[in-house]
Amino acid sequence: MVNLATGLLATAATVGAVLAASTWFLRHSSRQRNVLATGRSGEESHQHTNGDAKVTEDAGPVTQEAKDWAALYDRMADEFASGDLNPKAIEPLKSWFHGVEDPEETPWPKKYTELEPPLQFGAVRLLVVPLDDSPVVLRIAASVTADVMRLLPDGTKVFANARGNYHCTVFHTSQPTDPRPDPTRPDGGTDPTLEPSRRRLPTDAEWRRELEIVRQLVAATPQPLLRPPQLERVVQASTGVLLLTWTEVGQGAVVSDLRRRLREAFPGASTKQTLPRSTHNKVRTPPKNSLSPTKIFVKATIIHSSLLRIVSSRPLGPAAVDAVSEACRHWTAKLRGTLYTPRTLWFIREMEFSTIEGDREVLTLGDANAPPRHW
Repeated sequence: MVNLATGLLATAATVGAVLAASTWFLRHSSRQRNVLATGRSGEESHQHTNGDAKVTEDAGPVTQEAKDWAALYDRMADEFASGDLNPKAIEPLKSWFHGVEDPEETPWPKKYTELEPPLQFGAVRLLVVPLDDSPVVLRIAASVTADVMRLLPDGTKVFANARGNYHCTVFHTSQPTDPRPDPTRPDGGTDPTLEPSRRRLPTDAEWRRELEIVRQLVAATPQPLLRPPQLERVVQASTGVLLLTWTEVGQGAVVSDLRRRLREAFPGASTKQTLPRSTHNKVRTPPKNSLSPTKIFVKATIIHSSLLRIVSSRPLGPAAVDAVSEACRHWTAKLRGTLYTPRTLWFIREMEFSTIEGDREVLTLGDANAPPRHW
């Protein structure tokens, strides 16, 4: 039986990948660098501008927030490289998947109505940056996943989702472990001491109001320019999740500002948000105005896309850990300087754990006149 009151060690909705055989190369052109895909059908060169993906020379993170994120990504990668998988982080998530214990089955996530006790449709709602606006980014993510999956030992249980569901979670108005029917109210419109399955669903009026508030906030938000640069990386975390990590370019803080405004608009939203694991929400940084080696911890809410999730807690072993870590370093170097500017965000009433499958409202960034498109 799944205890929905137990906090997940991985709070972001996660996605996997469709296996792909493409190998990706970055090269110079006369105006900008291309993303060049080489596959069985030959070469296909993609020149991309705003709204998709492009490649530029990368100077690394600029803002303190971006530097904090980069340090966190380094720490996550080092934790896996030096210690393999963390069974304590993986075990609690097994009950959210079918097919984990059967050696002949491939894991797949449970619908929220299949949990015991179940959650009803509409209990889980989140805003995400889809990677769907760029076919190049989708193919890159699938290629990274394919490369890492082939390095995993036989018998490793891995969940890989359709690449059309790749995303970065921005904000949960209502989490599966902490459903909030009316997040505009400080108490979330519910008694927080109730078990998640006993909490009510939003009324139609509450849902329409929530959607309109999110739409207005997204419409007032410019398109962010995201990149997985030199100090950010492809990360295999000890929690079993393969991550494509992002920061914003230059002085950009569009996503962080949107998260702040969402929290102000929804004071009763779920308290846990987009950190992939509770112990990963701290970055070691030196104290201000001090040369002491003493470390302090500061929080960082990251931007990441989860490419796959290992749901078996058996250690991979030193050889596989080394191979996966090296593959992540290889892809980090190869993807350095890739930029992505999404045109839309998706607000989703999720039906299935971690997949963003469900009713999607497509919201246009920076356009107050654009109505939501239901998908």
